[in-house]
Amino acid sequence: MQNELENKTILEVFDKIQRFGEPHEDGHMLEGIVASSDFDGYSVVLSGSGVTLQLNFHQSYRFDYANNTLKEQFMAKIDYIHRHFNDGDA
Repeated sequence: MQNELENKTILEVFDKIQRFGEPHEDGHMLEGIVASSDFDGYSVVLSGSGVTLQLNFHQSYRFDYANNTLKEQFMAKIDYIHRHFNDGDA
């Protein structure tokens, strides 16, 4: 996931944040990452650590971040959630 965004992983992380995270004004939060979606589910948004990632229905995505360090920190949190939160962890 370091060189290429894997949409399946992002969707799995979104689901894990929804299931294991705490309610947040914009959705659910887990490990400092907030997961939200638009009203029709067309796009999902993960945000935190100064980064916003929007993944759209047709698998296109858009990052918004100020510098690569913030993006790397964000992706490390995404990877951590992906590896450490599973059905047996609830």
